[in-house]
Amino acid sequence: MRLNVKHVLLMVMVTTITACNFTLNSPEEYFDRAALNTNTISRFGGNYFNTYQKYIEQTGNTGNFNTCEKYLNNYSVAFAERDLKKVKALTPTRETKAMIDASIDLYNFVLESYKSDHLEIARMIDRQAPAENINSAINKLNMKSYSTFAHKYDKLWKIAEQYAKDHDIAVKTMPF
Repeated sequence: MRLNVKHVLLMVMVTTITACNFTLNSPEEYFDRAALNTNTISRFGGNYFNTYQKYIEQTGNTGNFNTCEKYLNNYSVAFAERDLKKVKALTPTRETKAMIDASIDLYNFVLESYKSDHLEIARMIDRQAPAENINSAINKLNMKSYSTFAHKYDKLWKIAEQYAKDHDIAVKTMPF
């Protein structure tokens, strides 16, 4: 008789667990990791290098980021890789899969560009190449990649804003 009670309790527990929609992460965690953290990669192409120039002007070109290449690798690439790992660690659900997939796609696209086209321009800046050559390379980067970046970024945020609305997550947008 005791064995049967254990089996019944086990069946009730299994049924309860599988019937409930348990997630390992809260809606806020899904939103923060998959969408909100992409603010760190929102400046892309020419905007990225304008941000770097402002950083150098404000900090006096010191510390771990005293070259554009170091800034790119030690800050931008490192943070994007860290945040991508956080997104990949999320357990996808029916509600979150599209947002997670769009986020991973965006991060992979940005990281590929950071490690190639952005890196080439960073090295030009560090070598103090002529401004016209740097500007030409930035324009080529923008022509090659910016519209794809904007499409991926906008796609993610369209999904994320609806997810936030569905879960009563307050989203503040910055005027640009």
